[in-house]
Amino acid sequence: MWARLLDGARGVATSVRRFVRESTGEAAYDRYVAAHAGADHPPLTRAQWWRARDDARELLTHDRCC
Repeated sequence: MWARLLDGARGVATSVRRFVRESTGEAAYDRYVAAHAGADHPPLTRAQWWRARDDARELLTHDRCC
């Protein structure tokens, strides 16, 4: 009985962790690193990647009235 409860608690904790990582963007950096695993250049550091991501988002914003 305790084993099932413990497994259930682990499942909930894993789901919560996954949700938090997705909502904060941490999982996106991990996907970036995995995608660049075979590249001939090293991936950006976490700080460089966040900076580049923020810069790209700023470029995509448009000032408009509506």
